[in-house]
Amino acid sequence: MVSIPGWGKALDNKWLYRINNGFAREFFHNLPSDTPPQQLALSQLCGDCTNISSRYFSRNVTPSQLGKTADSCGLCGMLRICLDKEKSSPNYNKEFKLGRTGSMLIREGNELPVLRICTGSGASDGDDGNDNIQVGFPILPEAGSPVHFKLLREWLRVCDKDHHCHPRFDSLLPTRVLDIGDYENPDSLRLYCTTEGERGKYIALSHCWGKLEESQKFCTYRRNIAALRQSIDFDKLPKTFQDAITVTRGLGERFLWIDSLCIIQEDADDWNIESKKMETVFGSAYCTIAASSAKDSTEGFLSLRSPIQKCVKVPYASDTSLYICEGIDNFHRDVEKGELTKRAWALQERALSRRTIHFTKKQTYWECGKGIHCESLIKMENERAHVLGDPQFPEFISNRGTRARITLFRDLFESYSKLALSNLTDRPVAISGLENRLASAFETEGCYGIFQSYLHRSILWQRSGDKTERINAPLDLPERRVPSWSWMAYKGGISYMDIPFADVEWSNAVKCVPSKLELQGPVRGFLHCTIEPRNLNTNCAILAEGGEGDKRGWLKFDVEEMTDIQMLKCIVVGRVYEGARSGREWDEQAHYVLVVTQRLEGGRRTYERVGVGSIQRRHISFQRREFVARIV
Repeated sequence: MVSIPGWGKALDNKWLYRINNGFAREFFHNLPSDTPPQQLALSQLCGDCTNISSRYFSRNVTPSQLGKTADSCGLCGMLRICLDKEKSSPNYNKEFKLGRTGSMLIREGNELPVLRICTGSGASDGDDGNDNIQVGFPILPEAGSPVHFKLLREWLRVCDKDHHCHPRFDSLLPTRVLDIGDYENPDSLRLYCTTEGERGKYIALSHCWGKLEESQKFCTYRRNIAALRQSIDFDKLPKTFQDAITVTRGLGERFLWIDSLCIIQEDADDWNIESKKMETVFGSAYCTIAASSAKDSTEGFLSLRSPIQKCVKVPYASDTSLYICEGIDNFHRDVEKGELTKRAWALQERALSRRTIHFTKKQTYWECGKGIHCESLIKMENERAHVLGDPQFPEFISNRGTRARITLFRDLFESYSKLALSNLTDRPVAISGLENRLASAFETEGCYGIFQSYLHRSILWQRSGDKTERINAPLDLPERRVPSWSWMAYKGGISYMDIPFADVEWSNAVKCVPSKLELQGPVRGFLHCTIEPRNLNTNCAILAEGGEGDKRGWLKFDVEEMTDIQMLKCIVVGRVYEGARSGREWDEQAHYVLVVTQRLEGGRRTYERVGVGSIQRRHISFQRREFVARIV
């Protein structure tokens, strides 16, 4: 047995809102002089709200009392509008303290802003409060407007100039891209097959395919690729593809990569080649545009904006105005819980992309190695979100120690296992680029969700929900069969066994042989115990034989419950560290096991995994000569 000491620190999941006025002032300064200003009527403030421009502003609020001042005070009116959405809450009428955090108005004890405040574009530098209030848009520009595209280009320009998120040289172009034209041919649109070694800049699209009828899909097939190489009719494309082309042109770029057009559909050979290139496709893209709120390719993303945000103007300095606006800066809600993140492929697309522009129903977000920039011009930061926003993923986490690395891949795989796939057999492929990147950073070998350096924790996974089922490889593609010891072989969500980091010893007799797609380890029998079946979401108890309900461990089966323990064997993966037993009897020491059953394969005796568990040493047979088995 071997034990691993030393563990990294956990990541902070708190969202921070940073004022970003250096960027904002330069952006507004460079806007064309004929850009129309945003006009709002002036509202007054009540006595409790007059010092809102102070960085120390705070007041007590009772929602039911806001009606008395809401019509005469701009801030009270905005508060009532926002809090009315919570009328069904049992805590609706409870008094709370409202205070300023930077440019956000936040309820005490709550991380999310209730409202945001900003000054107009004419705000000057100085000591009158401008340094602690965001210069920004009271009402966001219309999606796809000249001002909107100017902001997207400015995000790119500043990142290119000041950050190190993307190489300064052109990348190798993918096998195929859409050529959307240039200044000489602005209306050109065709599928372009690149030449070997050809370089350039291209944009990649991350989107939901959705559940579409065949007539609604627009794809490249062997039967139409020649025609698409000549020209593509823009008006026949689904709205999401049209918007992606519009944005790419707005960014001043010529090439765009869209999966359904740049990978030949219904062609197994091309799919097998191109699907394995996702790490390169998204990792080398100049920028990724993500249709974060669109359920399918017909919805688009430039016209999905919610109704105009609510906003009031209140008295402030003579050279500008102060605006109280609806709090819309919520990356977790809009992106991390958006429609796109329900799609399994999208997880690695975000992680592998160096920079991403997320188009949501509320606003547009820019994500790069320097944080998340909102269209409101506020900057957001969050350590956990930065893991996927890291342009050199997973560099941000890989230097934080073994515990951080294990937590990272477990969190990613647990999340991924619960996401949707149109084709279940894509389960290993849709995360292969991310898995390769992790293996490289961990300086180890990765195979079907298992990392050699963290083999023992990798294989101690269990289903997290109802009864699952095995995913069968297509009969004509036996090479896509996934071994039974990998969670990728099953449909449904998983979780990992909760094993303390410091109190475990791992068995060095358990090995993974990736070239043979097999695990190897000593197979042992169960002794003097029975299985007590439970419901699908509960572990089966291991009871002492004739012990009147004395529980000695548990098992959890991957697919179907099994009650005859004589038909089962186990492989000991690890055990509770001897020094952590605190005086317990030797035979009570908990052992972490894979549960296996025997099968015949080509006349050879092999085993398949059927579950996982924890059981006391006294109920595992250690007496007989070890037999090292192959688990396939």
